[in-house]
Amino acid sequence: MSYNMKKSNLYGDSFMVKAKYQRIVDKITKDIKEGKLATGQKIPSVRKLAERYHCSKDTAQKALIELKYQKYIYAVPKSGYYVLENAQEEKQDLELPVRDDRHHAYEDFRLCVNETLIGRENYLFNYYPQQEGLADLRHSVQRLMLDSAVYASRDQLVLTSGTQQALYILSQIEFPNQKEHILVEQPTYHRINDLLLAQKLPYETIERTPQGINLEELEKIFQSGKIKFFYTIPRFHYPLGHSYSRQEKEEILRLAQLYDVYIVEDDYLSDFDSRRELTFHYLDNSQRVIYIKSFSTSLFPALRITALLLPPQIQKTFIVYKSAVDYDSNLIMQKALSLYIDSLMFEKNRLALLQLQEEEARKAQILLEQAQLPLASYLTKDGILLDLRSLSSVSALKHSSLPLDFFEQSYLASCPYQYAKLPYDNLEENVEKLKDYLK
Repeated sequence: MSYNMKKSNLYGDSFMVKAKYQRIVDKITKDIKEGKLATGQKIPSVRKLAERYHCSKDTAQKALIELKYQKYIYAVPKSGYYVLENAQEEKQDLELPVRDDRHHAYEDFRLCVNETLIGRENYLFNYYPQQEGLADLRHSVQRLMLDSAVYASRDQLVLTSGTQQALYILSQIEFPNQKEHILVEQPTYHRINDLLLAQKLPYETIERTPQGINLEELEKIFQSGKIKFFYTIPRFHYPLGHSYSRQEKEEILRLAQLYDVYIVEDDYLSDFDSRRELTFHYLDNSQRVIYIKSFSTSLFPALRITALLLPPQIQKTFIVYKSAVDYDSNLIMQKALSLYIDSLMFEKNRLALLQLQEEEARKAQILLEQAQLPLASYLTKDGILLDLRSLSSVSALKHSSLPLDFFEQSYLASCPYQYAKLPYDNLEENVEKLKDYLK
């Protein structure tokens, strides 16, 4: 064979590779633009593309890399390639589609963070002027809240760097009722206890049990005329797991309106309520409820983003104070969370966690029925709550090897050791140990 013949064959082979590679790129691009490949739809694997176009796997892989570079698709490790939303348009705000895997929230969120960094240098090198928070995320959260029957406009939402910052600002600003004392349940979320003690703020307390609070006592406290706001966890109360009924919520709201008291509703576990009970915010018709929704429990504790719905008579004062203590919350994380919500990854993760929680609760219920413990017990999100009030002494349990949480930090005064929580981990073994200690 002559040199010229060899040269011709070489160029010909190269041309065929290029043609096949470009054919794959053009066909997938065309299918995306025409809607034949929808947002979130998985692209055929390298092997299937190679078989379909009668080319090598290297050629098919090269085509996928080119499509990714052109922002038509994105890669998911150990899963494959998927179509980006609005991939055919040259847009900066690309919304990511849904992944099928519900059990890898970290990988999903990491993907959103990576996508946030594409073409958004302004988030890194400029300040964001709106102290209410990133408009994209407020819009995403506003739509997300609709699923929990929490209705509000985007303009009513304010984002803070976590619930603790939100509570701090609320404790510092002046409310329209011109009152100063903060009412908290005992036990309660330890951060609000820490805040009251560290800032030496005036406060009142009301006991909460697995059955709720005494509404007559609540009215007497409201009657004092001192209460600025009542901080409460309406459902799946931490640490007792109790949820208010609709009737209780309506009565608390009636008393709040009658005695000019605001309610701070920390709905931190709303995503785990399969029954979607109505909130104080939904039932409120006098603009006395400040609704707080955090994402730390649903995603990661390190995700310090909290959304608040504030009455208009408080919102302006809140934003002014926030601008003084936190000029610019993390825009990268806010945009990543917005993508995570809009792409339905948040909902996929929520459903997976809810299913896991329900499975753990079913197993725990069977164990409790079999164990027949000599004290009252209740299922909570992350363990079994033990009511210790019927015991003459809890000393043996306090010094046992059981992984019990007695909620010492959940009380402003010394812990009365009336309750303890046994986590779901190694539950069968620990329930047997508990029976032995109770004997």
